[in-house]
Amino acid sequence: MIQLKGLVPWKNPNLGEGRIFSHFTNAEGFTGITGIFGERLNVDQPVIVNTLTFGKGSNSFYAQKPGDIFITDLGFDATAGNLEQIGVFGEKQKFVIQFSEETALIDNNIRVLPVKIRQQGSIYTIPAQTTFSNGKFLVMRVRP
Repeated sequence: MIQLKGLVPWKNPNLGEGRIFSHFTNAEGFTGITGIFGERLNVDQPVIVNTLTFGKGSNSFYAQKPGDIFITDLGFDATAGNLEQIGVFGEKQKFVIQFSEETALIDNNIRVLPVKIRQQGSIYTIPAQTTFSNGKFLVMRVRP
């Protein structure tokens, strides 16, 4: 794990080409996916990790298959209202995990599937039990 110091909050490090996808989650989900105790992070403290391990998603709304993991093209600067419009509420707005389209497909052979395309905040899925082991992934606590 590499800590980034002085990263400008609105500027992503090079996560790869294509769209940047975000998975918003709570502290428990963040720890399970990244191995980092999310509650120990300061708000807006970005960290780069080399591996993401997703389990089974618990939200069946819009899921194409049981356990699908929901992601969005909204960034870490998404407002609470933006996230609520795509079904992300409360504690699940606290942490974000980001990766690029290139890193998903080319580096990890993971296809991102569109579920609901919207002008602001589209919804996509990746399969349950997905592991990303190649690339760089930005993870961050975005709310107290």
